Amino acid sequence: MEIKQQQSVVANLAFIRKESAAHLPIGHSFIPFDILITVVECFTSDKELTVKALFATLPYSDMGLRYHFRKLVDTGWIELHTTTDDARVKQVKPTEKLAKQFELFSKSISPLLNV
Repeated sequence: MEIKQQQSVVANLAFIRKESAAHLPIGHSFIPFDILITVVECFTSDKELTVKALFATLPYSDMGLRYHFRKLVDTGWIELHTTTDDARVKQVKPTEKLAKQFELFSKSISPLLNV
């Protein structure tokens, strides 16, 4: 890859990181970002996502995941729903707040992605 191409890629990645922090509750850790992206991805694909499946999908410690997950639930970014099959199993879904902010985030970075 040429230096100009590499600089362009780095600039785009920096812009995406800045925009994600502006629209989503992203701080010093990628854990909340990965949780939110996984939740939105499953929801928009009509895939059921349980807490157990979410934690199994992401490459972080349970302690780290639980801390950020609880914060996202408590601050209204994601919500839990019981399933009809088993009351112990909880589905994870985005809230309206997350849907609105993710739409704004998507619009801000879509020119970079040619979508």
